Amino acid sequence: WNWSAWLDLVSICSDFAGMEEARLQLRLPQHWATMFFEAALLMETQRNDKALALYTGLSRHFGSSSYITAQIAGCHYNMRNFSVSQKLFEEIRSKDPHRLESLDTYSNILYVKEASAALSHLARAAVKIDKFSPETSCIVGNYYSLKGSHEKAVQYFRRALSLNRNFTPAWILTGHEYMELKNTPAAIEAYRTAVSINHRDYRGWYGLGQTYELLSLYSYALYYYRKAMTLRPTDARMWCAMAGCYDNMEGRELEAVKCYEKAYRNSDQEGIALPRLARLHSDLGQKERAAHYYKEILGGAGAMSTPARPGLSEKSVEALAFLMRYYKQLNQLEKCQECAMRLMDTAGAEKDEAKAVLRQVRASWTQPVSGIPGFG
Repeated sequence: WNWSAWLDLVSICSDFAGMEEARLQLRLPQHWATMFFEAALLMETQRNDKALALYTGLSRHFGSSSYITAQIAGCHYNMRNFSVSQKLFEEIRSKDPHRLESLDTYSNILYVKEASAALSHLARAAVKIDKFSPETSCIVGNYYSLKGSHEKAVQYFRRALSLNRNFTPAWILTGHEYMELKNTPAAIEAYRTAVSINHRDYRGWYGLGQTYELLSLYSYALYYYRKAMTLRPTDARMWCAMAGCYDNMEGRELEAVKCYEKAYRNSDQEGIALPRLARLHSDLGQKERAAHYYKEILGGAGAMSTPARPGLSEKSVEALAFLMRYYKQLNQLEKCQECAMRLMDTAGAEKDEAKAVLRQVRASWTQPVSGIPGFG
């Protein structure tokens, strides 16, 4: 049961429609090694929830395996559960302090969390273990990237590639650094090499999309974002990226709306989709739909009855300003007043507008009503 042979099978079978087709084509035996293969294939094809379930089951029988723990951490990383993944990698380091495999992924988490002290400690430890490992070079490169030394980061990522030309993470990180250095031709070359080595890695396609979007070549960017979305259909970032391209293309607002809606339904953690949906519906004259999304930004319709809170975010100020005007047009003056009152704790043009609206609302309530005995 040569694991290298199983890994070669993973790379060959990554284009299969699913595990059932893989089992049918390969006639896999009923064996624990088959379960490891299936889990690795599921992870390779971005079916991380199913891979996680398989690895969790295997961990009950191979509880001391650092490999399984690393794969579970990798699944959580792919699912963007960074805190859970970080804890698992820390557990691996305490249990197996000389293991370097997969620690480049751990360094990515520390980079995203901007944990410079922890990343520095990890880099020093990795260099002591094996400074000629591609994982070590990537870890050190991430450290220099976090410090803003992008040229030095490129040197270490290129060193990783000199040690292993097929190390896809190093190509992708090299592309990121060239993007930071505004060297788009070099970034495109790095990303293209990454997808030529492993066309199932969405990060290369996504990086190409970002590069062409930066060049304002939105049709090209859309092509690559679609490739990434096909690999990660439940990742809100892919849908937001496609929507952003449609948003910048004349007459493609409806496609942008559909993509942002997909992103919102797929738990947009970065909070990009809701404000854009609200603005797009407002620009299209669909005020009722815009109001619906602005209410969602404020935390639902129930948030309208909460007292004013200081330090409102820009998104909340935008939502309150729109809803204030919206309710004023509908002559729903109590709700209009609530929005205006909440805007009084902000600064800028919205506060001045809220003052004017409050004066108008109060004037309309004190104005005599003609035609009724005792009034006018």
